[in-house]
Amino acid sequence: MRLPQKLAGKLEALSEDDESAYEEADRLDAEIERVNAAIVALESRALVWDTQQMAEAGAFVIIDPQGKLLIERGLVRRENSAALDATGATVTGTPQAEAADPADGPVPRTKPVHSAKLCQRLTAHRTVAVHAEMVAQPAVALAALLRHLVPQALPEHYGYTSARDYLALSGDNNRDSLLRAADDLPTSAAWNAVEAQRARWTAELPAKRADLLPWLAKQDPGTTLLDLLAFCTGTLLDGIAGEEKPQAISALAGALNLDMTRYWTPTRATYFHHVSKARIGEVVSVAVSPKVAADLGKMKKVDAAAAAELRLAKVAWLPEILTDTEIPVTPSWEAHDDDDGEAGADEHDTDTGNGPDDAQEDDDGAAEPGTDHSGINNTAYDVVVSPATAGTQPPWPFPTAAGLAHAS
Repeated sequence: MRLPQKLAGKLEALSEDDESAYEEADRLDAEIERVNAAIVALESRALVWDTQQMAEAGAFVIIDPQGKLLIERGLVRRENSAALDATGATVTGTPQAEAADPADGPVPRTKPVHSAKLCQRLTAHRTVAVHAEMVAQPAVALAALLRHLVPQALPEHYGYTSARDYLALSGDNNRDSLLRAADDLPTSAAWNAVEAQRARWTAELPAKRADLLPWLAKQDPGTTLLDLLAFCTGTLLDGIAGEEKPQAISALAGALNLDMTRYWTPTRATYFHHVSKARIGEVVSVAVSPKVAADLGKMKKVDAAAAAELRLAKVAWLPEILTDTEIPVTPSWEAHDDDDGEAGADEHDTDTGNGPDDAQEDDDGAAEPGTDHSGINNTAYDVVVSPATAGTQPPWPFPTAAGLAHAS
């Protein structure tokens, strides 16, 4: 019995060290934020433009991802840059984007509830659950594949975008990346459902690649081919994320009416060992009641995690990252013909703006969300709008399982 007691003592010590590590990480994060803010403030004070450059250069006023005003100064039109170089216009300091007013002090950064590793773990489970539901609802899988392919086939109608989508057609099979993100996947119901399909198709499909097309051509498109397409499409899902923010795969989750409580439950191994003791108490308080969570703060973390698992055993609770239905805004830009320079090409550049890099660089900050003044469409895909005309990029309302069933 001495060895188990030793191991239990080590586990308790590690749990206490874990709590201290959270506090130390918070302290270091705050110190890093303070030092970075001081450095930026010093660089901003040293920034001085000469009169020649102030007369010729301009600035971009944009909003950063956190919603703050950002000003990039010292931007010169291409046709004027050679003349400025010849006259020797200079700037003292580092012409970086302007920082926030130093008087405001450093903006405190909120520590995320879930670490990047835990976010990847949870979103891997969600991705596999979406795959399992696609296998069960092959009509939605077909719609999902077409929803991904059609805008690529008709860019003149839907525009171009470099935004991440829920499918990675040029990527590798997602099986290995999912297992790397969540090593507990083999115990999940969704993973077992997908692996059963993998075994089915491995047994049914011909062994040689050369025989695959003739075999496929003989199959029933409404049953065999549709089922196979659903399985294969699921292996291309790109849903692993390292942070909590809107994800493109949420569109599929909504179309499939995904219920993650069928595929994931909060336990010590799946959740509570990966979050702080304060988070454990918060979850139990919200999911059950504050009274039930009252004594968790007095426990060691390992005991609190075990208690939380028991107290949530009959509660269908999910972390926000598994229930989020928000779809990210997807900016896109138009394609322009060579003769259509006045409609959308940059007045300072002879380029037509057909390249994604040029179009995005010229149009940043120039259009309001949801408008087509410069070819930008920031409307989320799940918003219903009027039919598109040439030159606009409409959102595409995703079909739901109920809608497909009604149509059939």
